[in-house]
Amino acid sequence: MFQFPLRTMALAAILALVQAGAYAQDGQERFVASTDEFRNSCASCHGEDGRGAGFLTRIFRGVNPGDLTQLSKNNKGVFPLERVFEVVDGRKAVAAHGERKMPVWGDRYMAQSMTRLGPGPMNDFVVRKRVLELVYYIQSIQAP
Repeated sequence: MFQFPLRTMALAAILALVQAGAYAQDGQERFVASTDEFRNSCASCHGEDGRGAGFLTRIFRGVNPGDLTQLSKNNKGVFPLERVFEVVDGRKAVAAHGERKMPVWGDRYMAQSMTRLGPGPMNDFVVRKRVLELVYYIQSIQAP
């Protein structure tokens, strides 16, 4: 498992936002959360809508993947961005999960990046960008 210093994460977040930014009709640059990473990495357990009814829940009987649309509501109205990032990249286990059954996407993304790019500093950036895409998407589906 890899670790990211907070300053490196902040720089990566800024770079990812600049790179992944989309232009709105008013010409302002804004981040557009993609559903692709969520569908590829999360929907099988958490469901297409993030409410926890993915098709793999039938296999993991007794394990509730959780309703990802309620994270802000369950955190006094504030989206727990850093905690979600750490859960997705694998640095933080979720007590309710018991034994870690959720895949560690940071490790998976790093292996894919190393295969595609070979060794080098770009791999950390690619991994952080992909994790951020997931985190921002999860933030975008929070219930009011």
